[in-house]
Amino acid sequence: MKNKQFWITTSLVNLCIVALLGFTLRSKILFPLNFINYGNLINAHSHFAFGGWLTLAFLNLFTHTLVPLPYQQRAWYQWMLWGMFFTAVGMLFSFPFQGYGPIAIIFSTLFIFFTYGYSWVFIKDILTVKNRPPAYILAFVSIICLVISSAGPFTLAYLMASKSGNAILFKDAIYFYLHFQYNGFFTLAVFAMLFFAANTTGLPNKVPVITKWFTWLLCASVLPSFFLTLLWHSGNWERTLAILGAVLIIGCLICLFKVGSTFPIRHIYRSLIARWLWFLALFSFVIKSLLQTGTLFPGLGNAVFGLRPVIIGFLHLVFLGLCTFYILSNYISTGAFTIEKRFVRSAIFVFAGAVIFQETILLIQGVGLLLGNASPIYNWLLWLAAIGLFVGSFMLVVARLKSREG
Repeated sequence: MKNKQFWITTSLVNLCIVALLGFTLRSKILFPLNFINYGNLINAHSHFAFGGWLTLAFLNLFTHTLVPLPYQQRAWYQWMLWGMFFTAVGMLFSFPFQGYGPIAIIFSTLFIFFTYGYSWVFIKDILTVKNRPPAYILAFVSIICLVISSAGPFTLAYLMASKSGNAILFKDAIYFYLHFQYNGFFTLAVFAMLFFAANTTGLPNKVPVITKWFTWLLCASVLPSFFLTLLWHSGNWERTLAILGAVLIIGCLICLFKVGSTFPIRHIYRSLIARWLWFLALFSFVIKSLLQTGTLFPGLGNAVFGLRPVIIGFLHLVFLGLCTFYILSNYISTGAFTIEKRFVRSAIFVFAGAVIFQETILLIQGVGLLLGNASPIYNWLLWLAAIGLFVGSFMLVVARLKSREG
């Protein structure tokens, strides 16, 4: 349990660093910060966000909740988490100065290998659980998606090393990685943790059939829905698989609304703020799913994959709206924060308010570009949102430290 608390604190510090990098990127757009290489810094921002925040946070929760008690104290898990942490920090300090240079590539490759090491032992341990409930199925597929996603970076490395000019494969490799991270590992991890909490705090011993349906449909949707990102290839078989993925996603949403009536939310999240964050996370999942299926229509598909504000908005919708809001609700419900303190509540409201404000501005900016209207005011508003995210995340770190002291 001591290890779990350490990684919770560390992950929140990392979230604050991610927010600081985001603020710096927004500042670079507005001010002549010639000493900052925007492309290199955005690589550091994205790699550290994935490795230092979300992956570390989810795998820490997996280790200390889903792994059977006899195996939770394995030193192997802590070695792998430390390995991921140090390599994420290595990427943080190497990407800004050299981009995809030798040192950054070494750290990013080692990070992937540490996720392999974690995944191998985690899968072996959870397979020892008999009559595995939906949470374990989701966690299993989530980890498989984490491993599969690494094919994207390795393909990019091959293309760069061979100096190939295959722009189509380069683009597909990026989409492959992002899809199996965002719509695979991250999304399934959220529901794995959510169902585990429900199963241990109030769901009947017999899991409702609709919950099993949701689980299988969500897991089954990951592979075919990848082809929603490949519709620009204009092939019949890609479109057929994309339609299958969209149908499965719609089936997930229908099941989700039915599952909602069986969830003992008040027992899982006794704090009103935790329930509020949980609602925002699920709302983000619904919007994400609708945007995914909507890409079948050329107009929306071109916007989602062609307009920068819409792309950034979608990525942050999953990263901040679905995943970060859920993790914070989990932290609150498990006592990581002393939620009764006013400062803790203020930190949550500042951070959540900044996320909602940013997503709203990105949506308005995207619609404006679709209509042929562009305004420099959006960059200033997004800069203000970035300030709010950094201030809110810094307050979360302070709130965490105050809670630990109390």
